[in-house]
Amino acid sequence: MYVNKWAGFSVSVLCTVSAGLAYCFSLYSNQLKEAFGYDQKQIQAVGSATNLGGYASIVSGLVYDSMLDWDGKGPRLTILIGVAINIIGWVSLWAAAKGLIATPFWLVLVIAGLTCNGGTWFDTACLVTSVRNFPNDRGTVVGLLKACVGLSASVYTSIYMGFEEPDAIRFLLYLAIIPALVGLCSLPFVNFVPYTQKSEMCSEPKICTTGGRFLMAYQIIALLALYLLITAVVDQSATIALAHQTRLLLSLGTIALTLSILLVPLGSGGLVSQPTQGSGDEEDGTQSTRSRAGGTPRSVDPNLPQPLRHAAPDEHAPLLSDARTLSDVEEPEVPGPFASSSKQEGPGAKGPSKLSPPMQRAGGDRREGGLETAPANDDDAELAKGFVKQMPDMTLLECCTSANFWLLFLTCSIGMGTGLAFLNNLGQLVIALGGQGDSQAVFVSLFSVSSCAGRLLLGYIPERLLHARGTPRCIFLVFISALTALVVCCNAFASLLLLFPASIMAGLAFGALWSLMATLTSEFFGLHHFASNYTIVQLAPATGGFALGQLVGSLYEREAHNQSAGKSCYGVHCFRLAFLLIGLLDMVAVASSTLLYYRTRHIYKTEYDELHQHDEDVRHTPSGRLNMEHAFSTSGIADSS
Repeated sequence: MYVNKWAGFSVSVLCTVSAGLAYCFSLYSNQLKEAFGYDQKQIQAVGSATNLGGYASIVSGLVYDSMLDWDGKGPRLTILIGVAINIIGWVSLWAAAKGLIATPFWLVLVIAGLTCNGGTWFDTACLVTSVRNFPNDRGTVVGLLKACVGLSASVYTSIYMGFEEPDAIRFLLYLAIIPALVGLCSLPFVNFVPYTQKSEMCSEPKICTTGGRFLMAYQIIALLALYLLITAVVDQSATIALAHQTRLLLSLGTIALTLSILLVPLGSGGLVSQPTQGSGDEEDGTQSTRSRAGGTPRSVDPNLPQPLRHAAPDEHAPLLSDARTLSDVEEPEVPGPFASSSKQEGPGAKGPSKLSPPMQRAGGDRREGGLETAPANDDDAELAKGFVKQMPDMTLLECCTSANFWLLFLTCSIGMGTGLAFLNNLGQLVIALGGQGDSQAVFVSLFSVSSCAGRLLLGYIPERLLHARGTPRCIFLVFISALTALVVCCNAFASLLLLFPASIMAGLAFGALWSLMATLTSEFFGLHHFASNYTIVQLAPATGGFALGQLVGSLYEREAHNQSAGKSCYGVHCFRLAFLLIGLLDMVAVASSTLLYYRTRHIYKTEYDELHQHDEDVRHTPSGRLNMEHAFSTSGIADSS
């Protein structure tokens, strides 16, 4: 028995809201700096340690991948480990800041890393499971979940301002308890469903379709982001002084809007997942879906007709009537790489199969999600040969030795490191530009909400353009890298007033990179080892954040010493040299992303042909009938090195 995919997805959204606590560092950095008596370089190292812990998720990826066949235990154990790490980290940091335990500087760095490492286990379990459950909508899924990670800082900032401001040290206990409770409540619901369920085949009403439910989730997250933005601006307005009770009500509104994501599964068939009629029973219907989502295939009934052994209904395909089997479907002859002389075997075979189904990729379930199983016969093996170069199944080692991996890693390391260096220094930047010490909260909220918008937009827009026009997803990586370079150069000459739009643009670019990084990883390296490959790529922002954070901290300390021999610096020049140097590095990211685009752009032509043909077939298929000929999902895009 499996829990409804939509229940698991909505709970995953809630869980990932607590997976981005590394972005909250500027809320408590000033008080932490005072509690420990650190200088700017030391507190910057603590912030970098939180980033490193928040992105050092390779262990969680390896643990998840090692339990792919444990039928639900893998994601749940991953979340449970995250809960334990989260509690230990935040409680230890609170105790150290209160002086309850002796903590040398190196131990503070270790504790800071632990505080945000628990969220990586939440992120790995929820994102990878959701992508495997909805492989045809991976861009949309990644955009939604990464948007929630981006909103983490803003959501918890709202809670902080309503419940604990200005005691940021005591708020550390909230960061220990709330995510742990959310994670424990999520355990029963997050599971991989190895078949297409009935609710995914719904075509009416529109809100109950797969696309309609994702659109509803987008609207809820967008409304939450807008609410957080408005409340942050109003709260920090110089003309409006909000009472504590008003702030508390605003915080409760944030919590209510966040919980409204639980409305998405309504009308999807109850808590227990129900397989489609075309899937038969659960055991027989799981083969191709498990395979296309990166799981190890189960045995299949050998008495089934050959097409039914290698086909799983797509999320968007209507059901086939009982009176018509797959063998009754005429397959058009298409020249080129999709052509095949293989014949159907088993009952009801009707001549040659001239078309490998769009989205099926080399024989149905054999290479979906980067997984390859043995071909059923020689003809199928011959059919598979034409797609091997387009279908990745890269292990962690193969991924790390790929040229495309290093180009993607370099681009994300610089671009996302820039965003982290900006975010972690917002508190000091605001003070340097003449703002008040506690006014950084509005800029954190602006950055967080903009990051959410970037993740939503760059999850949805590239996916739609790929379906509609075949636009390579990687071209957006070039544009966002250029935007990052422009924003950081503008920050070198910013005033306090200009810091408002600068925070918005920096958050937008930073969030966009998150959506692109995760989705491109699944396309370049496959879904079978997606958890471990994704988590190794996720070291890129940690590496960039630490390196650029140290650069900013060192140059800031030099400016502060030259100004007054103290620990604080005042004036626009405090961060100017650091931002200009980072801007030069961002131009390197533009060059590397451009090279990556030229290495992979030709592969998207085949991807577009398949997606376009699939969309056209689904659009012209009568409602309630399943065209099994095109009922398969996209798997991945190969490395061209």
